[in-house]
Amino acid sequence: MSTDSTQPHTPSHDLTRVQLSGANQWKRAALMARAAPAFRETVSDDSEDEVDTKKQIKYGSGFQAAKAIIHEYCDYTTIHGIRYLGEKKRPWLERLFWVSVLLLSIFTCCKLTLNIWDKWNNNPVIVSFAEKSTPVWQIPFPAVTVCPETKTRRSIFNFTDCYHQVRDFALNVSGIVDLTDKQKELYTAVTQVCEPHLHDIALGKNTKKGMEIIDSLTEVSPLFDDTYLNCKWRNMPVKCSDIFHKFVTEDGVCYSFNSLSPAEIYRPEGIIPDFIFREENRLSMDWNVEDGYSASADTSPYPNRVLGPGSRAGLYLFMGGMEMDFDDMCRGPVQGFKILLHTPGDVAQVSKQYFRIPFDQEVLISIRPKIITTSDGLKHYEPGRRQCYFQKERDLRFFNIYSQSNCELECLANFTLTKCGCVKFSMPRNVNMPVCGAANVKCYHKAEDELLLREFNQGLVSSGENTRGETECNCLPSCTSIAYEAEISQADFDYKTVINRDTPEGKETQTKLEGMKMSRVSLFFKEAQFLTSRRSELYGTTDFLANCGGLLGLFMGVSMLSIVELVYFCTVRLISNLRMRRKTRKELLQAVNKEA
Repeated sequence: MSTDSTQPHTPSHDLTRVQLSGANQWKRAALMARAAPAFRETVSDDSEDEVDTKKQIKYGSGFQAAKAIIHEYCDYTTIHGIRYLGEKKRPWLERLFWVSVLLLSIFTCCKLTLNIWDKWNNNPVIVSFAEKSTPVWQIPFPAVTVCPETKTRRSIFNFTDCYHQVRDFALNVSGIVDLTDKQKELYTAVTQVCEPHLHDIALGKNTKKGMEIIDSLTEVSPLFDDTYLNCKWRNMPVKCSDIFHKFVTEDGVCYSFNSLSPAEIYRPEGIIPDFIFREENRLSMDWNVEDGYSASADTSPYPNRVLGPGSRAGLYLFMGGMEMDFDDMCRGPVQGFKILLHTPGDVAQVSKQYFRIPFDQEVLISIRPKIITTSDGLKHYEPGRRQCYFQKERDLRFFNIYSQSNCELECLANFTLTKCGCVKFSMPRNVNMPVCGAANVKCYHKAEDELLLREFNQGLVSSGENTRGETECNCLPSCTSIAYEAEISQADFDYKTVINRDTPEGKETQTKLEGMKMSRVSLFFKEAQFLTSRRSELYGTTDFLANCGGLLGLFMGVSMLSIVELVYFCTVRLISNLRMRRKTRKELLQAVNKEA
């Protein structure tokens, strides 16, 4: 019997029998027999299983080495449950149990993590009250835009008579002559600010110069001195002409208090002669929408602010109108005024939201500001996620100051230009954009309705659970916005009873006010402080990572070091083992060749 047959059967010989073949097999076997004891000496502190694993990594085949690396990771990982899968002598029933537990933990952890991701991705912003209240002197008094319901003075231009004359002439009623050129010019201008149902008769041109329309409306509108009789600001009498300035709105010629000048509202492209009626000497250097008033602002900045609540600290108006000039055809059987409260940097859109001030009434308007600010932590979010724009994020073509109202007005102007080939006389534009004449009144009213429908349909398709869908206009609110809500109370105002008819002054006043109707209005802040709302992060990046880390630790015992450990075994440890394996094979081959 040969010597080889009497030697005991060892794992070293098995490993050698797999890898070595040929004429030098006995030499390689002898070398492996010498290498194995030396290897055991280097790992004398390790267990038998660990020695076997390291031998497979060093001397085994590629499959054996990969399997041994996985066993090594299972033995050393800090992730709970993994080590039971890597134990070689563990019964299959126990392994099945731990596989089930591990898969259940992974599934539950992923499910809850996806819930957190959905909340972080789709609802990252929460609107809550600020930590402290804000005093009223930190915000500007609202811009007050006043538009009379009376659009024409009947002594200058009788719209009712002209309307019936136009209808009768169009129907070929006998004895009815056409309007004169002057009457047609005034009629086509006034009809653009009257009720839409009056545009049933086509008259006028498709386009017209905007300045001609505004000049015609100014010519027939009630006189300023007959409308604004007395004014007080912060309980001090002031000339109404000093604080009210002419503005053009979709309701015609109106007058506004505390609004920024057109040179500050519009960009150079949007500053056209049609909108410039005054030159403001002061600029709003001490105030902007996002930062408010500067620390250097005095008690009478621009725009104006109040120092406290109450009617004595606000605006007082005494307004009137000549009864002989009232025309019920243009605006219906309603006389008085429309008042709109808006921020100083917004262009007034009276048709959207206003308060009606009837004649022979005293109206008290107590204002409650509603401010929403945005924390700096949301600046790195996309506007669609936080649902607002900062001032420098969205540039408008015609406006210097971004606001949702200005954005919607500009979008309406662009849409109307596309649909009708012109814009309404009150819309923002440049000098090259044509202005619609009376023949296109129906067109721009229809364009406004179509735009509202388009925005609704687009927003409905792309809207999320708590987010507004993206549209072509995409006019999100400003991240810092101011709205002025009001509580209104009114009572009969019989001014004639307070006139003393027995004195010469009383008789003169009575004669002067004969045929006039009047209204008295007081506007003021209701309270000295108000609560500000604030957009802030509901789930920031830190909160998201903390929640995910908590779930991973709860269900699997995973930490940041566990992830680093996995990366280490897949990269550094793997490369080190491969280099050690290559070096060992090279040394063995050199030793065998030398023995041969």
